[in-house]
Amino acid sequence: MSFDLTFWYRESVPTLEEAAWVYDQLTDGITGVVEENPAVEDFRASVISAFPDLTEENMNESSWASPLYGNRECVIAAISWSRSTEVSSVLLDLASRHGLTAYDPQDQVVYGIEGERSR
Repeated sequence: MSFDLTFWYRESVPTLEEAAWVYDQLTDGITGVVEENPAVEDFRASVISAFPDLTEENMNESSWASPLYGNRECVIAAISWSRSTEVSSVLLDLASRHGLTAYDPQDQVVYGIEGERSR
C-alpha cells in the first residue's frame, strides 16, 4: 500500500476539481496537460537527494513503494505507507520551496505556492 502525491508547476493554486483532473491525466501517462518547467526537475533532484529512489538494492529500507515517476511536467511519488507522514512532510516542504503545486489524492487536498491550499 502506498501514499501517493503528485507535483507539477502552476503559477496559481488550482481548484480541487482542476487538480483531480490533472492528477488523473498524469497518472494515465498523458503529457501536455501541465506546463513543463525546470523547477520540476530541480524538485525531483532534491527529492532523490533526501530519499534515494527505489532500487533492487535498497528495496527493504526505501521510503518508496515504487520508483519515482518524473518528467519535465510532473513528479509522481508512491510513498511506503509506513513512512508516509515523515516523507510527505519533507516533499511538501520541498515542493513549496520549488514553487510547485502538490496534490494528495487520498485526502483530496491541493497544496500550492507559499503554503496555500484548497480542499
